[in-house]
Amino acid sequence: MKLKTLCSAALVATVLFGSASAAFAEDGDATKLTSNGTITYEEDNTTNPPVDPENPGEEVDPEEPIIVNPDGGPLAVDAVTALNFKTQKAVTTDQTYFAEQVEVLKGGVSDGTRGNYVQVTDKRLASSSNPRTAWTLSAKMTQQFTSGSVVLDGATLTYTNPYIDGAGDDAQKPVLGSTASNFVLSESGNSVNVMGTADGTTGFGTWTIEFGSSAGVNGADDTTGTPNATDANKIEAGSVSLFVPGNTVKTATAFTGKVLWTVATTPID
Repeated sequence: MKLKTLCSAALVATVLFGSASAAFAEDGDATKLTSNGTITYEEDNTTNPPVDPENPGEEVDPEEPIIVNPDGGPLAVDAVTALNFKTQKAVTTDQTYFAEQVEVLKGGVSDGTRGNYVQVTDKRLASSSNPRTAWTLSAKMTQQFTSGSVVLDGATLTYTNPYIDGAGDDAQKPVLGSTASNFVLSESGNSVNVMGTADGTTGFGTWTIEFGSSAGVNGADDTTGTPNATDANKIEAGSVSLFVPGNTVKTATAFTGKVLWTVATTPID
């Protein structure tokens, strides 16, 4: 899955404690002397590790189905999860399939499953001449589910039960897009604004939007999906689904669709 990262120009901010002098006497008193300290910041263009969308202060191993962006920047889509709809019977009736939950590993040890998610980091600096701006994360289907020359015409992806979290200050938390509580992506290439900020005063930090969450995280029920007790390929009551019309011709091969997640410096709607 191709990811797009937008980077702003490098900025420098300086914080000073005390005066410009290295040291000075206090009120002409030779028995007292004050020192000062300085720190200078520059924007960080390194990559950001994936985090747990339900415990965002904890990093997770960058293992599939988590796809990590190899490009860093002060404003970046850090990671997304690949959607796995498993192996299904090629029936002739309309079908809706739920994506498999994401197993997260921490130091090689499983920490359970999560909903499919996307991670964004905003660590841009501000200056008087170049203030911080708003940002918006959007999603768009850029390739219909395809296998060679065979296309699952009419197939759509639906995302529900979004949950935004981050390890930073809650006052900085981005908000959900106006149509993002339940949205559909189709081969028409429609774009949906999923989360973002109204201006540059918020959004600083690393944020995740998870579709479906574990029980007790964003409600009493688990909305990540439940494996069927007798059919290992069937996930029930998940939050990311694939609809395929029954009259669409299928082949006994793997079909792949693509969704592009983009962060841009525009206000959320």
